[in-house]
Amino acid sequence: MTDSADPSTTNPVDLDALAGASVRLRELHEADLASLCAWWADPRIVPFQVAGPPHLRPSDGVREMFRTWSANDGLDCGFSIVAKDSGELLGHGALFQTQPKDRCATLGIFLGPDHHGQGFGTDAVRVLVRYGFAQLGLHRIQLEVFAFNQPAIASYRKVGFVEEGRRRSAVYRNGAWHDEVLMGMLRTEWPGQGMS
Repeated sequence: MTDSADPSTTNPVDLDALAGASVRLRELHEADLASLCAWWADPRIVPFQVAGPPHLRPSDGVREMFRTWSANDGLDCGFSIVAKDSGELLGHGALFQTQPKDRCATLGIFLGPDHHGQGFGTDAVRVLVRYGFAQLGLHRIQLEVFAFNQPAIASYRKVGFVEEGRRRSAVYRNGAWHDEVLMGMLRTEWPGQGMS
């Protein structure tokens, strides 16, 4: 006996859940680590890192950090971001600090400096948000960004994040204090909520 139902309407798995208009999220490959580590240590990226003072870590520690972020063996998930058309590595994105009771996760993303300003980051954030809400069943996605990172803030707003508050003078960079901006999005505010 055969099932006459249209498989495109009955398949519960969204095969494009990790694809956007210009990017695709995929598992971390060992070959990604050299570029990710080099970008992480790039002086154009270092000021935007949240953890501790801006300094260079030994590459072995950074490699292990990316492996841990991308292990995907628990509630948190991390992905390499690649160009959809060429497969070129662009950066890394993650949903982490997942709180199952509250159905909340924190979003983090970074791109290699040569890939900034081309729309890849905004597209990757859209894909991560869609994955979090439509596939993981999250209720809330939040993030933290330094106030001087105006391109990132504009990108997050474009996707639908709203500013929820600030930690005033929370980070010291280049001899000055800067605010840390807290942003969030609820599933009910997600522009793609009707797509799941």
